[in-house]
Amino acid sequence: MVNVEVDGVAVQADSRDNLIEAARRAGVSIPYFCYHPRLAIAAQCRLCLVETADAPGRLVAGCQVKVREGLKIITTTPAVKDNQRGVMEFHLLNHPVDCSICDQSGECKLQDYYMELDHQPSRLRTYKLNKPKREEFGPTVVYDAERCIMCTRCVRFMDEVAQEPQLAVVNRGDHSLIATFPGQPLDSAYAGNTVDICPVGALLNRDFRFQSRVWFVNKSPTVCTGCSNGCNVYAEGRGNQLYRLLPRRNEEVNQVWMCDEGRLSYHAHNDARVEWARTGKGDARADVGPQLAIEAAQKLLAPLAGKPNVGVWISAQCTMEEASGALLLAKELGAKALLGGKPRGNHDDFLIRGDKNPNSNGVELAAKAFGVTLVDGWGDNALSGIGALVAFRTDGLELHAAQVERLEVFIALAQNENAQTAQAHVVLPVSSAYEQDGSFLNWYGRLQRLHPATSQGKGEALAAWGWANKLLAALGKTAPLTSATAAFAQLSERTPDLLGLSLDAIPDEGQVLAGLLPKEWPARAPRPAAQ
Repeated sequence: MVNVEVDGVAVQADSRDNLIEAARRAGVSIPYFCYHPRLAIAAQCRLCLVETADAPGRLVAGCQVKVREGLKIITTTPAVKDNQRGVMEFHLLNHPVDCSICDQSGECKLQDYYMELDHQPSRLRTYKLNKPKREEFGPTVVYDAERCIMCTRCVRFMDEVAQEPQLAVVNRGDHSLIATFPGQPLDSAYAGNTVDICPVGALLNRDFRFQSRVWFVNKSPTVCTGCSNGCNVYAEGRGNQLYRLLPRRNEEVNQVWMCDEGRLSYHAHNDARVEWARTGKGDARADVGPQLAIEAAQKLLAPLAGKPNVGVWISAQCTMEEASGALLLAKELGAKALLGGKPRGNHDDFLIRGDKNPNSNGVELAAKAFGVTLVDGWGDNALSGIGALVAFRTDGLELHAAQVERLEVFIALAQNENAQTAQAHVVLPVSSAYEQDGSFLNWYGRLQRLHPATSQGKGEALAAWGWANKLLAALGKTAPLTSATAAFAQLSERTPDLLGLSLDAIPDEGQVLAGLLPKEWPARAPRPAAQ
């Protein structure tokens, strides 16, 4: 640490800090566009120029100059303020004044800095320079060159973080553009991060474009359900709809990034949802309400308790609390417990894991806590000998479509409609992970908290532990799952890994269960500080 002074305020800074970060420690904000703490220094927007006491009257780039012992930084001199106004005027000369239709409006640094630093009408008295608009860079990103201020954050991200150099600066001077290479679209699995770090509305996400104004949505911290990495995200929604997922900083899980596959995983929350409890299959299906559906399930299950042909399918998309409910029901029924979920998929050495379920570790830990042996549900003959099945989420059951069709009793606690819910005798609507309190355990053993991101649920949907509680009560069994906190407590009191931990005590950054840490790590995967 070194001692520096920022606008007369003494502060300790890390010797690796630049002037921007040192000023931040003192509560002083130096404006910038091209700087990003995760990317190489470009020093080309020139907005962060400040003065230092050892070179009075000379402006230096706050992003490029490192602090040193005794350095005095001044951000309020007339020269600094004149530079900021001048730089903003240049940035705005050819910028279209289309804030009213721009998706970045409300979270645009050009808007913020204009109001803070410039706030002057343009002196340009001729036509603005025309550049390409609505250029589709790839499946995720669309580019508006007229809004671009050439900060090159996107180019540097693709080169340095994604390590897929698919973007470049072409042409010169005020004709400069960001472009893809001829015939090569921006199709990286991490392309959506270029939209997140764009300080203006030049790069936009094609999925979110024109869907909602950012000031209309509520932002809630939660965890991505796309794979077992468990990237920390903000889920943004209004009513019972989600509009997008954005990465949330956690240095030990996803740093400040996320993949595009996870970014789009929220669609399962919105589309093809099971909203109402129903009974009957095929043409005999009828919405009957929760009470009648539970009674129908009880009539089907009660005669089967203790028989060897009963199974409980537990998807690894279930939260820890939902797994707790599933395992309690399996024990009461004397049923075979099967671990299911989405099949394995692509992976890399950074954030994408091959296990496309957020809680495989959690379900396995819960099974050990309840003393239940989990059977691998992905095998070809996983449902062999099972005549009655209760499915806690139907992910992965499509692998056994023919066997599901032959089941004598099939009760599905399902989030989304699919071929399997059409075969169920009773269907109970389940909340998505973005609608409930709960927790996931990621691939290396970090327990992470979920918070509801929507103010309303879909129809009659409940967390699966809630349906498990109703089924247990209908079967005349003890029903202790009165809340997510109580469901988590059923686990924590049964396993040393969670002993003494409550759902509400899980910190925002998660808690590592050291006994579960793996011996091998993907090359670039973030990891706990102790590893």
